[in-house]
Amino acid sequence: MRKFALLGLLYVVLVPCFTQQPRVKIPRVEEGNAFLYETNETGYYISHPTYPFGTQVVVTNLDANPPRQLQMQVGGRIEENPDWVAAISSTAAAPLGIDLLKGYTRVRIAEVPKITQRKAIRARVRNFFQVGLAVGRRDGNDMTAAHPSLLVGTKIRVTNVRTQQSVVATVTARIRASQSRILELSRAAAQSIGVTRSTEVRIESINQ
Repeated sequence: MRKFALLGLLYVVLVPCFTQQPRVKIPRVEEGNAFLYETNETGYYISHPTYPFGTQVVVTNLDANPPRQLQMQVGGRIEENPDWVAAISSTAAAPLGIDLLKGYTRVRIAEVPKITQRKAIRARVRNFFQVGLAVGRRDGNDMTAAHPSLLVGTKIRVTNVRTQQSVVATVTARIRASQSRILELSRAAAQSIGVTRSTEVRIESINQ
């Protein structure tokens, strides 16, 4: 009898340990003012009071109309301050639509969840939206593009803001971040929507 009681106790204690679902970390989301800082870096970086270096976040400029998003990496640290949630590198000003003269904007910062690689890729490109200048410099007849931060393999819809012509292109390469252009299209993709030497375009992710 004592043996059965002991087995029953072990069952009650051990079974939940093996059957309960693992805890899932809920990604952080916060809003507040962020200021620009001058930098010679070529990527998109933010400084934050608590995020670990290298953390991937999606920053949304809430003052832009419509709001603009950009995936960025935490690369610096600022002191905790109720007036500021982050500092944003000047290289991100143009793609996020931040006024350089104003020097700050209201943002939403959302942590990219650390999940499986396939799901992480989807999370990084979901609802990506950007407006800026594009050029048609890349060789090839395929509908391809190069971007500073989007992952290789990401599919995007590129729209000529003036004519509203659009094309679906695949990101196949990276380029340096620049305030003069946010995208390089293959010549075939550029010609299909009337992108000339430098044309304003809208970039939207296509959920995969």
